[in-house]
Amino acid sequence: MSCVNCSTCAMNHSSTIIHAFTVPISLTFIEGQSSFFCENCLDTQLICSKGDFLTEFAHRYRIRFETVPYTRKITPWHDLMCLWYTYQIFRRVKPAIVHGNTPKAGLLSMLAARMAGVPVRVYEIHGFPFESRKGFYRWLMMGMERLSCRAATNVLIVSDSLHTLALNQRIASAKKLTVPHRGSCNGVDARLKFNPDNLDECKLQKLKETLGLKGRCIGFVGRLTRDKGIVELALAWKMIRQDFPDLTLILVGSSEMELSPEKEIIDELLLDTRVHWVDFVTDVEYYFALLDFILLPTYREGLPNVLLEAGAMEVPAIVSRVTGTVDAVVENETGLFCEPRSPESLVEKIRIYLTDHDMVRRHGHNARKRVLLDFDPLDVWEAKHRVYKKALQTAGIDLHASKKMMEQLGK
Repeated sequence: MSCVNCSTCAMNHSSTIIHAFTVPISLTFIEGQSSFFCENCLDTQLICSKGDFLTEFAHRYRIRFETVPYTRKITPWHDLMCLWYTYQIFRRVKPAIVHGNTPKAGLLSMLAARMAGVPVRVYEIHGFPFESRKGFYRWLMMGMERLSCRAATNVLIVSDSLHTLALNQRIASAKKLTVPHRGSCNGVDARLKFNPDNLDECKLQKLKETLGLKGRCIGFVGRLTRDKGIVELALAWKMIRQDFPDLTLILVGSSEMELSPEKEIIDELLLDTRVHWVDFVTDVEYYFALLDFILLPTYREGLPNVLLEAGAMEVPAIVSRVTGTVDAVVENETGLFCEPRSPESLVEKIRIYLTDHDMVRRHGHNARKRVLLDFDPLDVWEAKHRVYKKALQTAGIDLHASKKMMEQLGK
């Protein structure tokens, strides 16, 4: 399924960009990009592990895709097999650009692309998992990041604080690193999707009735996992729920706590009658619209899209002060910072917002203005295109000349 708006790109392998992702859920990182890059002579293809969302995403944007059974876990023999599969795809397709996203697919796609002689290899860093690890696993994850960057010709990084960390930890050289525009992997569609004025009021009201909402609501959107601070959130909720009997907590995202030693804490949270948990949803803007403010007591981030999306919906945030969040939130203007790994600090900030509605409304208004100004998707795409264009020129590839030649051959 090639892009119908630029069929010549599909015929010319040298004008193909292949995006590699470990799991389908991360495809939201390139939502809407394919049409823009097709207009600029780059036909998008995908490599990812299997999943219904991959099929649906590729069908929606009319993008070709191939599956490779990547896993997030470190599985040496399986990973070598995936490396070989990826290399074979690159040898067959001969893309001009391979763009690796997420740690595992990023590493394997960069290595395979270098082996296959792909001229432009872009690794995009969305965050550093090693930040919340210790000992051997921290050393191993840092080594994997350095290897990915070494194999890449260009490294995109989604925030200034992450850029600083990459330099301090010697993950990549400064000449390879670029923060596109103001940061972010894709910007936020604050004019259409994440716009409070564009919601279907009947649908929103029905959602409220389904959840039985009557009072104030706070929420969390993301994977229910230790690194996102879900344990601290559960403990904070336990400390504060009795003082605000009209308060409801909404959780949106899949749980990854099944094997965690803190699973009992999360199970207790989910059994609370004033806590509503839903799995991953595609219409998350309606859940943002239910919230007074959002919580993200995370341990580490790259640039949390969820905070930008919530901000576009005029929902301010209480977040831990860590890498990535400091770029997404302006303190005392679009949100409040709590200390990481501290449910007590989180409770303190929640109390401030729950007792000052004017502050919440003012911060939400400021958050939307900032997202509109600094995180427009087109600005991010154009910044990425400039990186691609410069890298292609360095490699001696002129996509416009290639397109013109193919058009002439087609006449």
